[in-house]
Amino acid sequence: MKKRSHNILTMLSATLAAAFALAACNAEDDMQLSYQHTVQAGLYSMHTHNDTTLTQVQIFGIGREDSLLYDVETIGKLFLNLNLSRCTTEFVFCTQTLQDDIFFTYRKQKEPVSGSSGIAMELTLDSVGHTTTFIDSIAIVESKIRYNESLENIQIFVY
Repeated sequence: MKKRSHNILTMLSATLAAAFALAACNAEDDMQLSYQHTVQAGLYSMHTHNDTTLTQVQIFGIGREDSLLYDVETIGKLFLNLNLSRCTTEFVFCTQTLQDDIFFTYRKQKEPVSGSSGIAMELTLDSVGHTTTFIDSIAIVESKIRYNESLENIQIFVY
């Protein structure tokens, strides 16, 4: 009986230690990956469906300290960092005198990978909403957003 109790306590202690280590690793991963999980977007003309650019663009992330993400003369491709502590992220696009909002909803899932902690975050875009001042539509072309992957996730069609 004593031996069985000792084995159960040892197993319970090992399980708790592993759980705390995994939680610490995951918290570090969330922080470390927050700038490496980005929606990659291309801008396209609604009329020709060819890639295009916008001029005098500012892009802001809503609800973050460093809200100004872009302040450029011309842009055709962009990277939008999603908030890993939530399942929604919103951006404001300003070009000259026009403004549109884009908002993402997504799911987070931890995936096993090789490496120090063995876990990485994978995001799946569920939907992309937007206002329609100069953005006509947005197509999700690759819903999975994986760590350090270089694929265009959305196409933004502008007037």
